[in-house]
Amino acid sequence: MVKDTELYRHLLGIVAPWSVERVEMSVAERRVDVWVSHPPEIRWACPECGQLLSLFDHAEERTWRHLDSCQFLTYLHARVPRVECPQHGKLQARVPWAEPNSRFTALFERWAIQVMQETDTSGAAELLGLSWDEAWGIQERAVARGLAAKPPLLLRQMGVDEKSVG
Repeated sequence: MVKDTELYRHLLGIVAPWSVERVEMSVAERRVDVWVSHPPEIRWACPECGQLLSLFDHAEERTWRHLDSCQFLTYLHARVPRVECPQHGKLQARVPWAEPNSRFTALFERWAIQVMQETDTSGAAELLGLSWDEAWGIQERAVARGLAAKPPLLLRQMGVDEKSVG
């Protein structure tokens, strides 16, 4: 039989060095909370330069909304490791399940964007149980990711006429 921690490791896509520490469910609140942690000896990449560094400390516990589990709201909790880079100072390491400063997992954001492609922001916010501002923030991050992935357009020719404005 599969343990709840093992089940949620697979459902959430948690990969090493992270592991599911515990899972709590509240039937009254229709909510599942999942805590993840990592072993202390892991080296983390500086989010700016990629240099592997030892753990400096942890940020306060953060919470990310994930895809629902059988109509139960699902939240992921973790204390994100911080590193002290000689070049960039103290920074939070990146987590594999979410973008920096997002309160939603990447899988939840992907689902939210699919919903927003089929309806307007207000309708998507209502369906997903989000505020309008949260839905708009997800949309803005998706647009920024798309623009960052788009190759720059280089002009091969440019036409100029003789007219002068002035």
